[in-house]
Amino acid sequence: MNARYLAPLLITLVVGCGPTHTAGTKGVAAKDLAVVSIPQLPDAAYVRIRAIQFDDAGDQYEIGDGRDFYLLPGDHTASVTLIAPVPGPAGWFVPSSALTFPGPKRLPLGSVTAGKTYELAPSVEGFEGLLHGGGLSLVREKAK
Repeated sequence: MNARYLAPLLITLVVGCGPTHTAGTKGVAAKDLAVVSIPQLPDAAYVRIRAIQFDDAGDQYEIGDGRDFYLLPGDHTASVTLIAPVPGPAGWFVPSSALTFPGPKRLPLGSVTAGKTYELAPSVEGFEGLLHGGGLSLVREKAK
């Protein structure tokens, strides 16, 4: 392999590709978009997030261990697909598609602002916002 191709390949592998562009964000400068981080659920939850779709538009995106997304500024919703992995050797014999099921639809993520980074907040914080401010938001600005 030529050395001039090796360096960019290594940089891409080490740094990653950055946040995933969602519907309507391609061609928009990163400074004009918000970033929303969707972490994987903890093992204690017994289910995992398999995929997410924003605003009932565009693709469903696989989450893996967690993923960052570009969103346009404004209010957003998310619909998720869940998977219930079978632990241990028994899981080797159960196809993952058999344990995949639709999760909540149109969950209110709340409002996001251009140039800021958000993360999925614990649901207790989201419901606390409903009680105090009248708005339910499942994302909070990420601490730096």
